[in-house]
Amino acid sequence: MKYRIMSRGDPQVVNRKMQGEFVTNLIRQLKFKREDFKVIGSFGGFSGLIDLGNLAIAMNTDGVGTKTIIAEEAKKYDTIGIDCIAMNVNDALTVGAEPIAFVDYINLRDIDVDIAKELGTGFNFGAQLSNLTIVGGETSIVPDLVNHIDVSGTSLSIVQKSQIINGEKIKDGDLIFALQSSGLHSNGFTTVRKIIKDNGIDLSSNFPGESKKTADILLEPTRIYVREILDILNIVNIVGMANITGGGIKNLSRMKDMRYMITDPIEPQNVFKQLMDMGNLTMEQMYEIFNMGMGYVVVIDPESKLDFVNTLKGRVNLKEIGHVENGSGVEIPSLELKYSGYY
Repeated sequence: MKYRIMSRGDPQVVNRKMQGEFVTNLIRQLKFKREDFKVIGSFGGFSGLIDLGNLAIAMNTDGVGTKTIIAEEAKKYDTIGIDCIAMNVNDALTVGAEPIAFVDYINLRDIDVDIAKELGTGFNFGAQLSNLTIVGGETSIVPDLVNHIDVSGTSLSIVQKSQIINGEKIKDGDLIFALQSSGLHSNGFTTVRKIIKDNGIDLSSNFPGESKKTADILLEPTRIYVREILDILNIVNIVGMANITGGGIKNLSRMKDMRYMITDPIEPQNVFKQLMDMGNLTMEQMYEIFNMGMGYVVVIDPESKLDFVNTLKGRVNLKEIGHVENGSGVEIPSLELKYSGYY
């Protein structure tokens, strides 16, 4: 069952221990449960699952966070809807669930019909990429509550109970593959905005080392992995999956308590390198805040490697980045990085 706090704050300010304590104290109060529709699994995974006989429903809720402030400053909202859907369906995929429906929730200071058109364009494209139907939503005009646009939503996905992927089968020797991200995706934007501001970078100017405008680099929509993952599920023995969002590479620990050795990580895109230099961030901070080019991770048994690579070749950039060992935590030996636990 998914229950976590999504931190998009400055790494110098955010207290990871307090985040964990916040979630723990919240969960302790959630004691009531229906007896006729049981929950599958425990708190802490990527998706909440409800038992419906042969089927299970996966429910996810997430938002775009402060990336919307960049959109507001750039007056460009047409990709935000893609981000919102992506943040939900990529989490649902980790249990092998197929997204089928979505509802959005938008908080605004005031009404702007042009913004509505652009948001709708993004939501529609995200729905196409995910092959789901947007069945409704809610828009609230709350100037006393929000200073900027807040965009979030909830997805509904289904999976055969016999085909749920929960990480339990992950074992020593399994291979770890990463599917490349499209860029920043939708995490770390409080840090990103601080770096951009501190370095006096104009959103309409070219991003350092790029021929594209800064706004376009930062607003590059989150990659949606639905079609690729669903196509591979019946071909390859996938034993675990992780969506690399808030918490960065530490998300791997949420699959199962094992040691995840990242011996050959994907080379991070230029945007990460520039932000690291401009923000004076350490490599340890970068891999804990951002996806660093690895947007989605799949763990397979070694015998499935050839089928996995051949099926996805040409559809999405992927790379074998490491393997699983007995133990605990996430390590990147070449960078001398070690992480323990999710919080």
